[in-house]
Amino acid sequence: MEFRQLEYFCTISELENFTRTAQVLHVSQPSVTKAIKALEAELSLTLIDRSQKHVTLTEEGRAFLIHAQRIMKELEETRQDMLRFRRESRGTIHFGIPPMVEAYLFPDLFVRFRAAFPDISLDVQEYADSQEVLERAELGELDFGIVLTEPLPPSDHSLLIMKDRMSLCLAKNHRYADRESLSFEDLAEEKFILQHARTYQYREVFARARRAGFTPEVVLSTSQLKTIKQLVADGMGISLLPDFVTRSEKNFLRKELVPCAELSIQLSWGSHKILSSIDRQFVEFMRSVANTSAFNGQGV
Repeated sequence: MEFRQLEYFCTISELENFTRTAQVLHVSQPSVTKAIKALEAELSLTLIDRSQKHVTLTEEGRAFLIHAQRIMKELEETRQDMLRFRRESRGTIHFGIPPMVEAYLFPDLFVRFRAAFPDISLDVQEYADSQEVLERAELGELDFGIVLTEPLPPSDHSLLIMKDRMSLCLAKNHRYADRESLSFEDLAEEKFILQHARTYQYREVFARARRAGFTPEVVLSTSQLKTIKQLVADGMGISLLPDFVTRSEKNFLRKELVPCAELSIQLSWGSHKILSSIDRQFVEFMRSVANTSAFNGQGV
């Protein structure tokens, strides 16, 4: 079985005509006919019904088409991925980020990256949460992603960019406005405004609440950080947000959480990913940024 045969078969299934298929693929019609017959002979199946005016697939042909299309798709993805290793290629890095990173950390990173590597492009996609970014990277759909997570030990497919803490955020007229610090035991009667359920913030709130003996009452889950901040300021509920997101806020109060809620911001890539030259340049760039006092000054 050859890729050329699969290409001919997928194209003829779409165009339903041998002559048109040959024209589109810039080959002779006998070449297409010969390739399809050889494919059928190898499989010992009739894939195309030639008894009608228009070419149609047999039941076996429709089943085979599913496999053929998947193989062709994977072949194209492989070809695109291998372009990363061509030295003459300018290169594109496919990059995923969750909302907090997109709004508060990525703009500065992008400015620094463009100054250092003007010939490398970033294809940036925002996803609903860090977990989805990790999943996409593991599947190979992303080259890298920045994620928020609990402090983790070093690994071969991640790089710690920044450490930070999460603080309790509440309205200026909240009953705890005069407290310097709070524990989750103090929050059993509070209403929470959080991100969606798969985010690190949401999971951390529920984990701490369970340990404190209650289930938090979530009045709103949203990916919109501006909405969370405004509703907290309006006294509609409290939230738990990273300091890099709230450090400059003046519309609500931040309180220290006891025990401290630490988090890590990491660059991650798939566990089976082989780094190309461009990939390695990007990792080293992120490592250099992580080591700068200006960037680390945002964290703890």
